Amino acid sequence: MLPEWMVEKQGSSVTRQTKTIRRPYHYLTKSIGQMNKAIFDDLSTERYASLKGLWQQLDPRIKLISTVVLIALAALAKSLWVLLGLLGCSIGLMKASRLPVWTLQKRIWGFVPLLTLLAALPGTLNIFVDGDPLLYLYQSPYPDKIFGLIDLPTSIYITRQGSRAALFLVMRVGISVSMGTLLTLTTPIAKLLKSLRVLRIPPLFVMMIEMSYRYLILLLHTSIEMFEARSLRTVGELSLRQKRALVGSSIGALFAKSMVLSDEVYMAMSARGYTGEAVSIGQVQLKRLDLNWIGFLLIIVLITIMGELKLV
Repeated sequence: MLPEWMVEKQGSSVTRQTKTIRRPYHYLTKSIGQMNKAIFDDLSTERYASLKGLWQQLDPRIKLISTVVLIALAALAKSLWVLLGLLGCSIGLMKASRLPVWTLQKRIWGFVPLLTLLAALPGTLNIFVDGDPLLYLYQSPYPDKIFGLIDLPTSIYITRQGSRAALFLVMRVGISVSMGTLLTLTTPIAKLLKSLRVLRIPPLFVMMIEMSYRYLILLLHTSIEMFEARSLRTVGELSLRQKRALVGSSIGALFAKSMVLSDEVYMAMSARGYTGEAVSIGQVQLKRLDLNWIGFLLIIVLITIMGELKLV
């Protein structure tokens, strides 16, 4: 038998109130999220390279040479239709390689070509490049001066020649970035670095790229650990002065750790037999698919040359 005081239900006069406390989304959390996103993108690259797509099955040396050839065609093209054809070719190759075409194209055209366009916009004005007017931006019957020093023409307009040059520049940059993205997403980093020897790249330069790649990933992990530790020790919001002091101290500590990590990474790679030569598992040999792709690439080059001769 239990005692009566253990059986009886006694009401409590204390009412428990729950309140959700949201931690402020300060810059430490944002920095950690951005670094985690960079690591996730690196893992996504390895996942894309393991898919059974068209370019994943090609020899890395063939892919590297094909990328250089297609970028050279885009750089030498003088016809807009040829550039559009090369852009369509890059999109088709992404689709055949089972890559997220729409997501990649948004990232590609929303950053590098956009910055290129902003840099090329002044060259479209008649102030810098004379040409036929396309769109008038300013007109005045009398010449004006800026601050009484710089003479302005009676009209400022966008020229056809400048617009064409800016459009071609943006298209060439976009196609080049698309082909570079296609190459890096469909080729493991070890095989890509090994294929650089085809272009007679010095082994020392290849070693520097490989060391930088491996070291940056390790440095990202170290940075995340530092910022997570700081975030757990931070209560409330920091003032702007405290944020600047925290960033400065973090940079100093990260620099000191990076000096030690660089030596540790090199010694660890040397202990595992690293000699400066990019090594991949298995010997890469040309297959029938590679020969078929070489023939297709020659057809693309021939069509591009014929298009240039007819359209220019």
